[in-house]
Amino acid sequence: MSKPEITEDMIFECFAAANMSSDLNQTASSFVDVEEYENAVMYPEFARWATKAGYPELATLFRKVAGEEKLHAIWLRELYSDIGIPECGQDTRRAINALETIRANCDELIAMNPDAVIEKALMVAVRVEEREYIDIYPSFRDQALAKDEHETAAVYQRVIDSEQQHAEWFREALSNYQVSQLQSQAVIH
Repeated sequence: MSKPEITEDMIFECFAAANMSSDLNQTASSFVDVEEYENAVMYPEFARWATKAGYPELATLFRKVAGEEKLHAIWLRELYSDIGIPECGQDTRRAINALETIRANCDELIAMNPDAVIEKALMVAVRVEEREYIDIYPSFRDQALAKDEHETAAVYQRVIDSEQQHAEWFREALSNYQVSQLQSQAVIH
């Protein structure tokens, strides 16, 4: 029986990206939608995978980052109290569909090859956090500054700093994971 193939790109497709609009409120709404998605759906799913694969410390890390993603949404909601519950954006819907598509295969793959799924999940987490703090949220901050919304820009900067910290945590976890895998393989051989 062949192993179902779950690639890093397939997992990466399960992340949504916030979209900037010419309207700061719409940008904020997209941001809140994505941060809440990462909090409630994506990182908890990664934590489930890590638990199922026997890596409770990685599950804890994924849950910790999920909690901080929720904080990001709260920080911005404090400035935009009229956001309410944002509609699920198109990219978030696409990410949810991608996750649902791979979930069953991922569970099967975790049962057969847990290490491959966990390593790819960590790699994707690094990519996502880097995308947010390098590419996406600086433009949100700059947009707010251009519109003299300094409080909003300050929140986005806090989020940028937080996302950079998440990327560092995931890079360190990935490095430690890869070292432990190499050590385990050396013992076997």
